[in-house]
Amino acid sequence: MNRLTRRIGAVAVLLLFAGSLAGCGGSGDGAGAASAGPMDAIKANLPKSDADINGTIDKGKVKKNLVVGVDNPYYLFHHDIEIALAKGYFKEFGIDSVEVKTIEDPLPALIGGSLDLALYDTDTAIAAARKGDKNLRFLSVYLGGEANVLGVGKGINSGADLKGKTITGGQFGSRNDAIIRELLRDNGVEPDRDVRIVSTGGQSNERLQAVISGTVDGASIQLRHRTLLEKAGGKVLFEETREVPQSGWSVSRLLRESPETVAAFLAATLKARQFITDQANKEDVLSIMRAKKFDIPAEYADAYAAENAPTYHVSDGGFKPADMQKFIADQIAYKTVPEGTDWRQFTYLVPLWRAQKALGLPLNPALADM
Repeated sequence: MNRLTRRIGAVAVLLLFAGSLAGCGGSGDGAGAASAGPMDAIKANLPKSDADINGTIDKGKVKKNLVVGVDNPYYLFHHDIEIALAKGYFKEFGIDSVEVKTIEDPLPALIGGSLDLALYDTDTAIAAARKGDKNLRFLSVYLGGEANVLGVGKGINSGADLKGKTITGGQFGSRNDAIIRELLRDNGVEPDRDVRIVSTGGQSNERLQAVISGTVDGASIQLRHRTLLEKAGGKVLFEETREVPQSGWSVSRLLRESPETVAAFLAATLKARQFITDQANKEDVLSIMRAKKFDIPAEYADAYAAENAPTYHVSDGGFKPADMQKFIADQIAYKTVPEGTDWRQFTYLVPLWRAQKALGLPLNPALADM
């Protein structure tokens, strides 16, 4: 799902604030954030032990009404918020309302101040912070699983059947393009020798339609597309899922102005996610989302277990630092993140730790790992 050919140049125009976030993250209230300075200064702003993390949200310090940006209209990217609203979790932590704006690229609005938080690609947010917005911080993982799926058209039943066929992973140079090539090689098919790789625009829905229409013979698709493809006579030929912290919540001004609100927002949405990733609640979740006018055909509902698995739609918002290190290193190689970027410098986890503690969850990542 990671879309790596983002308009970072447009973001750069809106990097309006050069001032760094004031740091006192070692205190129990979590007020303040690490500045984009040397690593020793960042480490000094982190809590020293689990006991320094205050899991009690002071509702009197929480901003009551929030506006957040989400870049994908698919229900998976909205249901944390909608379930938190429906179940009263936001009010439990002092937030009265959350307005969601679906925007293809929410970072300019976040940096400009018209959004309080944004759900977007992890690497793009970190790259934007690295390029100059010293207020911008990555907070928490939303999707921590990455499905690398090759969907193919009628008559293709094996790797041998792919010989001479046309395959797309999306735009050349994107992560999807790179990982579909890797998936082919893992299954004994050499890109640009055994198959012809082509560059295409659009997202995964468009790639699915390209396979169904016969425009290409195979493409990188999503888990939710399996049933639709099978109904059209195609199939998923190769598939793998791995842990990649591909998208998550980022914040800019709000972290400086009201750190309590950031912790409250994460606590409410993570409580909703705990509900969502409990598979016993599938029908309740889908009913709420359909009532909110989200289009969820049976084929997409069939993918609920996979897309809302606790390791895919990460139930605690955390990640393994080694996974993040590899992900950012990959993105540097793809030239979507600037050379020399240290992701820790632009990642601030005190609000996540506070939310996890408020919900009785283990701190993830552990302080010692950060």
